Amino acid sequence: MNQTFSLTLPVPISQDAHRFAEQFAREQATPQKGKQVYLNTLAVVAVRDYLGWLSISTAIDQGDCWHPTKRAMFNVADLVLPHLGKLECIPILPNQDHLEISPEVADNRLGYVTVQLSEDLQQVKLLGFVSAQEIACPPESIPLDELHPLDHLIDTIDWHRKWKNLWKNLTQSEWQPIQLLPIPNGDISFNSLPTRGTNFRTVKSLEQSFIRGKVIQWENDPTKPAIVLTVRVSENSTEEVDVKMRLYSFEDNIYLPAGLEVSVLDESGVACMKTQAREEDQWIELEVGCKPQEKFSLQITLNQDKIIENFKI
Repeated sequence: MNQTFSLTLPVPISQDAHRFAEQFAREQATPQKGKQVYLNTLAVVAVRDYLGWLSISTAIDQGDCWHPTKRAMFNVADLVLPHLGKLECIPILPNQDHLEISPEVADNRLGYVTVQLSEDLQQVKLLGFVSAQEIACPPESIPLDELHPLDHLIDTIDWHRKWKNLWKNLTQSEWQPIQLLPIPNGDISFNSLPTRGTNFRTVKSLEQSFIRGKVIQWENDPTKPAIVLTVRVSENSTEEVDVKMRLYSFEDNIYLPAGLEVSVLDESGVACMKTQAREEDQWIELEVGCKPQEKFSLQITLNQDKIIENFKI
């Protein structure tokens, strides 16, 4: 996947693309919705064709934009990359100078490709790319001159291919973008971690990393205080990622319960590192380096209760 194409290379829009676009547009309830679906369809087919030139597999018919009910209900232009996720192919017209990313296209996206349609709808230019990790909290409006070149799209696909198991685990429904978690005082620093309201410009440094979190409840003893687990994954080298796991107190509890212990277990269940919360600790963390296909577990213990989270890289 070393070959890439010029940013300004026009991608022709095929007759098949227009045929699908016309068919889908005719199904819509209003002319405005029909136009939206038409442009979305052209954008998705153009990105599919571009990736096909690079021998990158896609499954266009598995996307929401190819589903009659979903494309009628939502403004979607998603292209499925099997076993990886989706690219959102956002069409823009020649007079637009910003890329608009809406909340409805935030789930399970690897990133966003900006597709500029010509006035006669006979060709497109792929203007650039934004990875999902760089979007703090949609909606976002990004100036076109701040987009990454298409090389970044190819790098992102390569990254997700390599670390797809971990990405799949941490994008399940119980894992949330960290900005949405109930962490006291909004303390989600994680070394310049984006916060709620942070825009695209301030999170570019987080390329090739992602952060997710979840609330941990003690099923055997609901009287114990819930805690928040956050996981940040960042590429350390071409063959290793750093996984930083942090535990926070939950909502109005300022401090973690004293004596809370967290351990990293190897594949045999043997603890290879651990740490424990002291009085007035607001968070504790552990960090491990992992290679593809490695497995480990995080064990959280409070008194006699244990919770185990399993990870596969």
